[in-house]
Amino acid sequence: MSSENKDAEAAGGEVTESSATEIDASEPDKVSLTKADGDESTDGDESTETELPGGEFQEQKGGRKGSGLLVAALLIGVLLLGSIGAAASVYFWLYRDDQRAFGLNPFSVGSVDSRIDDRQKEVRDAASGGTVALLSYAPETLDKDLANAKAHLTGEFLKYYSQFTDQIVAPAAKQKGVKTEATVARAAVSELHPDNAVVLVFVNQVTTSKDRPDPALATSSVVVKLTKTDGRWLISEFNPV
Repeated sequence: MSSENKDAEAAGGEVTESSATEIDASEPDKVSLTKADGDESTDGDESTETELPGGEFQEQKGGRKGSGLLVAALLIGVLLLGSIGAAASVYFWLYRDDQRAFGLNPFSVGSVDSRIDDRQKEVRDAASGGTVALLSYAPETLDKDLANAKAHLTGEFLKYYSQFTDQIVAPAAKQKGVKTEATVARAAVSELHPDNAVVLVFVNQVTTSKDRPDPALATSSVVVKLTKTDGRWLISEFNPV
């Protein structure tokens, strides 16, 4: 074999070996790529399978959070209703008497101040009128005056006044000609309740008699307690101070 053929064969051998080497190298690469593709699909499947439980967990977690918010909202509502109920109970137990005393309905509308003023005026007028009737009389109209005074009284004080006027006032007024006239300078409500009230009354009283014909002025103050009886404010106590 000539040297050229040897060189050619050697060159051919080199080409063949190189080609084989390239083929051998490419086949594993292909296998590797196939496996990689398989691995990707497998990983994709595994990823999908992993996401499903994860998604369920997220849904359960979201459901639990929603349930927690609902429970919290319900608890807040219950506590709010409880506080409203407690406030209403306090209101009715502590203020109901005053509302009734003033003649007020807690659910009515209108001027509360004006209705309070009306009720206080009613009590002041009853105390003032009763005081004037008690301390005003004359010999000529004694029976009528005493009857008028008794119409403003109630309870034990009515009994006391009847006994006192019969035994002391009436005889003195007739024998000595005692005449007295009272006026109220001022009256202020001290206490006001559904069935009773206390009023401080400032009185001016002018008295004359056969022995002392010149008018004598006396000023005094009286604590008048009234009790509501059959819709009327009547005097149940009369205490000079």
